[in-house]
Amino acid sequence: MFERDFLGFINDNQLADSTTQTLLAVSGGLDSTVMAALFQQAGLPFAIAHVNFGLRGQESDDDALFVEELANRYQVPFHTIRFQTAQVAVERGESIQMVARELRYQWFGEIRRQYGYDSVATAHHLNDVLETMLLNLTRGTGLAGLHGIAVWQEHPTVGALIRPLLFASREQLETYAAARSLKHRDDRSNADDYYARNRIRHHAVPALTGINPGLWATLPRTVERLRAAEQLMQLELNRSWQQLIQTEPDGAIRLPINGLLALEEGAFRLSEWLQPYGFTREQSRQAWTMLMREPGQQLRSATHQLTHERGFLLLSLVKVTVLSSCKTTVQELLETRNRRMCGQLIRCSYYSKPDGFVPETDKAVAWLDADRLIDPLTIRVWQPGDRFRPLGLAGTKLVSDLLNELKLEQRERAQTLVLVSGDTIAWVVGCRIGHQFRVRAGSRRLIRLAVASTGE
Repeated sequence: MFERDFLGFINDNQLADSTTQTLLAVSGGLDSTVMAALFQQAGLPFAIAHVNFGLRGQESDDDALFVEELANRYQVPFHTIRFQTAQVAVERGESIQMVARELRYQWFGEIRRQYGYDSVATAHHLNDVLETMLLNLTRGTGLAGLHGIAVWQEHPTVGALIRPLLFASREQLETYAAARSLKHRDDRSNADDYYARNRIRHHAVPALTGINPGLWATLPRTVERLRAAEQLMQLELNRSWQQLIQTEPDGAIRLPINGLLALEEGAFRLSEWLQPYGFTREQSRQAWTMLMREPGQQLRSATHQLTHERGFLLLSLVKVTVLSSCKTTVQELLETRNRRMCGQLIRCSYYSKPDGFVPETDKAVAWLDADRLIDPLTIRVWQPGDRFRPLGLAGTKLVSDLLNELKLEQRERAQTLVLVSGDTIAWVVGCRIGHQFRVRAGSRRLIRLAVASTGE
């Protein structure tokens, strides 16, 4: 019965078939172990990928060994990688969870493209959907945040990402595993109430299922209704936007005030319309208030400005200053304490590597191995197609993808600099250093580069 439900879900959503190759993300836990067993039972072609984050010592290594043995038993290709996740998190100044997620999906995308897999599958299930909905609800969200998790999506790093277990609850997975005597690994951190998701899992979800024992049957229908409602809302927003706006020859957009005030839920519509242009919800509320006041007020996002003209709001692009390119040498860098390059003041310091050295976590600071740098050194604005190997990753990444993941505004993106050593990017300034230029155990001479404000 459970296998039929799985196949029905796979077929209904066109996630996989006998002609597709799916890369399964398998941690060794209950969920992903069941997913691998279902793919094997259904005769669907697959491979297994496992990430060892190195966060739980021997337990992490034992997880990796368990998953490798699982792949061998199923006689499918096995891919694995180990990251020094905690160290990378310290070096980046980011949370371990955020770094782990980025490292994981970056590697999945590389493996998928390298070996030609059609999609990557993760073992998210209905409990994950509910937990995500509740998390988003507590933090504040609209309809989009109440969808939970999509069955299929085009992920910016991975590509095609599927969730073939979204038809089932965790209890159903446990029942299936017990019936088939499936062994799996337990992650002790899942029992820790330190994490918000775990608190929801251990306390909120049991309370909700106590109120409605049929929650797992009604949840998919609720999600589908929310998704349909949002789609209808977006259609209406697009229709009324096109009906209202007037486009200027220079591309600026007029929003007639009388038209805005005549709309039902006009304040909500304006907020939704302004969001893609970088305006916050608070700015949107201010924009609606502006309609009742005298002309002349103005709001700005990183990329656009909204001006209250007589009779209309004018939405126009903020012009971005294009910076130049500057060249120097390693020796000049070592000899110059402060150097203004491309509008940025770069503070330079030179050190012999001390014992027990640990780089600081400030993103505005880069510690580089001076002996790895070669001439010429160039600081310039990043360019489309620029690619480098970020610290801690096994492969390369487009700078544009990094800036997307960091969620930089358009103005910040346009002014982001890179330090190029020879023809290799050593530092995306203020964001990430290149892996080849990191400080190693055997490094002797270090350069510390720090971005100062342009006003200094």
